[in-house]
Amino acid sequence: MVTFFSRFKESKINLKESDLIASVKNNPSKDRKILLPNKFTLADYEQSVILIHQILSSRSESSYLQMRDYLTSALLIQLFNSYISNSYINEEDSRASFIKEWIRAHISSTLTVPGIAKQLELNPDYLTRIFKKCTGMTMLQYLNHLKIEVATTLLVRTEMSVKQISSRAYFNDSKVFIRKFHQELVLSPTEYRKSYHLIHLNNPHIDPQIPIPKDIADSIDFIPENGNIKENDFLVKK
Repeated sequence: MVTFFSRFKESKINLKESDLIASVKNNPSKDRKILLPNKFTLADYEQSVILIHQILSSRSESSYLQMRDYLTSALLIQLFNSYISNSYINEEDSRASFIKEWIRAHISSTLTVPGIAKQLELNPDYLTRIFKKCTGMTMLQYLNHLKIEVATTLLVRTEMSVKQISSRAYFNDSKVFIRKFHQELVLSPTEYRKSYHLIHLNNPHIDPQIPIPKDIADSIDFIPENGNIKENDFLVKK
């Protein structure tokens, strides 16, 4: 869950969702404002997670405040676009969301398109088509994306070696892991760890949507009752 606390008094309006959707459809882009409900669920959260990570990893010095403001604006726009897009969800979109959740829940298994299709009782060609249409990714790309999300969390939240992380992020080959990681984030795992090491200090909890192996999640998703958090409390030793 993401919560925003503004430095200024928020402006609230009473507006039906149908009226908001109609206003977005009818108004030109230059006249649009970012309007979000108090609470809502993101169906596709991947891009938002990347922006959140960038905000959390920004330094606290005043020279970086403008960057944080820019990234926060980009995040709000992303949330708005996602919220509006979700309002047009049809049967295929709903099915694609279910498939994504199923893949996330079974990521530790050896997954193939024919295997997933069999488990979901769908035709493989139909499964491939609607998933690509609704998500913009193939199922293999989405599966690799989930694995990379696990890896990025372990990189900033533990002291595990890259080879160990490769295995715990469900990759069978560390060389493949490094190549896929670089393709998606344009950084090596080591470079990512150095660049985003502040994330686990700013956000000590793990996003429940990221399928971290339970034994690791239990060891690092913990805050002492007295609130005295030490950095080493969130590190899994080699």
